[in-house]
Amino acid sequence: MDSFYTEEELKTLGLKHYGKNVKISRKAMIYNTDQIEIGNHVRIDDFCILSGRIQFGDYIHIGVFTQLSGSTGGMYLHDFSGVSYNSTILANSDDYSGEFLTNPMVPMKYRKIAPAPVVFEKHALVATRCAVMPGITLGEGCAVGAMSLVLKDVDPWSIYVGIPAKWIKERKRDLIRLEKALREELGQGKEIF
Repeated sequence: MDSFYTEEELKTLGLKHYGKNVKISRKAMIYNTDQIEIGNHVRIDDFCILSGRIQFGDYIHIGVFTQLSGSTGGMYLHDFSGVSYNSTILANSDDYSGEFLTNPMVPMKYRKIAPAPVVFEKHALVATRCAVMPGITLGEGCAVGAMSLVLKDVDPWSIYVGIPAKWIKERKRDLIRLEKALREELGQGKEIF
């Protein structure tokens, strides 16, 4: 048996939308499936947790043990973006100031939730064991290094690392040429998978 859901099984998950060549591990946990949209050529590996409003573009990989919490704020991963192993991306958070109670077992009138969208622009990547907090935009072509904590927006075509994540250098743009070549190849009807 394949470790990914079959096409017939994908139909039964209740996803809002999914495209072609979608690979979702049978060991992934997916909540609020009616709020999740998945483009073409997307792979979600073992032990991932997806919940809330999430929208995937095309050519995206989500590595094992990754948590994507779209909540009501929403999470948007544009084409060719991705998240490496064991990272956590949050589009909401409880207020930990001490002015409110926290956790989902407490009635909402005693809590304060701060939903804020998280956006991965095209070609934005997050390496292993990173955390991205609510309200963050990862600019086009950026890369966040391993074990980083992202507390503010990440500039396009830049590499950030650390706790908190800080700019270290520019990122090369060769992948734009490679994306164009891939799309041209596909436009010519070539099967590359």
